Amino acid sequence: MSALKKPKATVLVIDDERIVHDSVGRILADEGYQMDSALRVDEALKLLSKKSYDVVLTDLMMPDDTGMKAVEAVARDHPDCGVVMFTGFATVESAVESMKLGALDYLPKPFTPEELIDVLNRAIEKTLKARRDREIVETYTEAEKALRSSLDLKEILNLISSSVVQLLKVKGSCVYVRKPDQTLEIASSKGLSEEYLAKGVLSTAESIPEVFEKGEIITIEAEEFDSRLQYPEDARKEGIAFITSLPLKVDDAILGLLRIYGSEQKSLTDDERDILLKFSDQCATAIENAMAYERVRKDVEDIKQYIPDRGTE
Repeated sequence: MSALKKPKATVLVIDDERIVHDSVGRILADEGYQMDSALRVDEALKLLSKKSYDVVLTDLMMPDDTGMKAVEAVARDHPDCGVVMFTGFATVESAVESMKLGALDYLPKPFTPEELIDVLNRAIEKTLKARRDREIVETYTEAEKALRSSLDLKEILNLISSSVVQLLKVKGSCVYVRKPDQTLEIASSKGLSEEYLAKGVLSTAESIPEVFEKGEIITIEAEEFDSRLQYPEDARKEGIAFITSLPLKVDDAILGLLRIYGSEQKSLTDDERDILLKFSDQCATAIENAMAYERVRKDVEDIKQYIPDRGTE
């Protein structure tokens, strides 16, 4: 890969031999990685306190310290960073011990450039997945807490739309409320143009009807828009590549839809689908509670009109 291309990741190499830094540095530079070096573990820990790295490559045996200390420190203080151990004294015991402490992989010396890049790519993939999973859980937890703490219907609807965009890193989202005439009314949205939102009335029988027929999460991609959307050209003009719809259900009643719009082709992971389904259940319950509160509040306001103001008697 050309060094002019965008770096794939940031890597910190810990080894007491400068020749290792030089050789690893050349390999990583050819692959477009950014690399910093440390000859000692304490030096590496100072760098870690000042800068974020995707992966730490550390030798196991060094004169002044052990790579196990680096593994423990990263696992404890830098959970968004992965660790790969390498050493010229590879044993099964040391490999197992490093993995127990949190290392993602193990690479004996000497190694070829291909072996190093293969191990590093696997470690980065694991690190990014763990980071993404953590981010999803944190975002979901915050959104769930906010939904539980509010009875303001407008606030809840806006929170749902914005949380989904943040949760899935997508172009936009909409909450649609199902009306008695089986049309869908936009209750809140995030990330979509006013022109697209005003494209026309949506029918439950014509706009991805399977969501209401099956009560399941449904994803359609651009090549399916003509046969499954009411306004396929508007979706293309908006730059939408896929639409995921899922019902907002309380028991067996479908209150409406949560719809996610992506600008790039993307398949939801199993973890994303699971968290999205859980979130939709929380959203439906929050909407139902807020609607019930609004009805009670209106009834109270109506009753107040017929109660004399004691202060004026």
